[in-house]
Amino acid sequence: MTTNELQKRRTNNRARPKSGRALKNMPIYLCLLPGLLFLFVFSYYPFFSAFYFSLFKWDGVNSAYVGIQNFVNIIHDDRLAPAVKNIFILTTAGVFWALTLPLIGAVCINNFKSSKTARVYLIIFTIPMVIPWVVTVLVWQVLYDPIDGPINRFLYFIGLSQFAKAWLADYETAIWALTLIGGGNTGVAFPFVAGMNLLVYLAGLINVPAEVKEAAKLEGATTWQIFYRIELPLIRTQVRINLIMTIITQLQAFQTVILLTRGGPGYATMVPGFAMYQDAFFFSKMGYASTLGVVLFLIMMLITIVVNKSLKSPTDFKPD
Repeated sequence: MTTNELQKRRTNNRARPKSGRALKNMPIYLCLLPGLLFLFVFSYYPFFSAFYFSLFKWDGVNSAYVGIQNFVNIIHDDRLAPAVKNIFILTTAGVFWALTLPLIGAVCINNFKSSKTARVYLIIFTIPMVIPWVVTVLVWQVLYDPIDGPINRFLYFIGLSQFAKAWLADYETAIWALTLIGGGNTGVAFPFVAGMNLLVYLAGLINVPAEVKEAAKLEGATTWQIFYRIELPLIRTQVRINLIMTIITQLQAFQTVILLTRGGPGYATMVPGFAMYQDAFFFSKMGYASTLGVVLFLIMMLITIVVNKSLKSPTDFKPD
């Protein structure tokens, strides 16, 4: 087919009435309809209803309009200060694990000369993705056990019994113990490499042109210089994706907290997600819980906008 024929076909497609194109694509729309229906019922409706109920004192049955009083009550919530401090610590730790260990693993796999060796290590790093997160948390619960836990037993064995603690029950160590597990995150942190983050990085590194790296080697560039000057700038999009997803997951998650500490001792491990869960299902304060959810959403949206603007990449997709 010649170039003129292609241009003529494109012109005819553009000139085709929109109603005709809609009828032609009707089977596609019908196939998408069930998925869109479930998406609206189970995702969009709860999301938008949270904004509505945040203006009400609602216990799940009865409601009374209170305006912005729920937002004012957040300021006077005793859990606010410890929850903000704890979520900052957990999010910082989660970002560190997400941006370092998976990147190191991806760079090593990408630089293996043997493709078989690379595949073996890729499988090793991604297998934990199929293991339920609750299993990992329970393993850490055993490790932190104050009586029979391997950590304390090891400290006793090497003569450092004075450092043995009830790691998850001690006010000073509980939050730091959670940072090693991955905080409230549902991904895998220390000592594992988060498989999904590694795959995102590896996809970016594989797409770095080999000719550019070969030219840099001919100019005498070291492996570190190639990574820092060539590969890292070109995978900035992948760094941004992992950064945003990690921050969002950490801010809203509380799975580890509810399984291990339930926010204690005191408010030592309290996080906003668990506070919202308590208000909704323990104290029947659905309206106030909705308010906490709205505030969390606004914070996450603001962070996402800032990160997107500050980490622009030359490889970003730019629609015509």
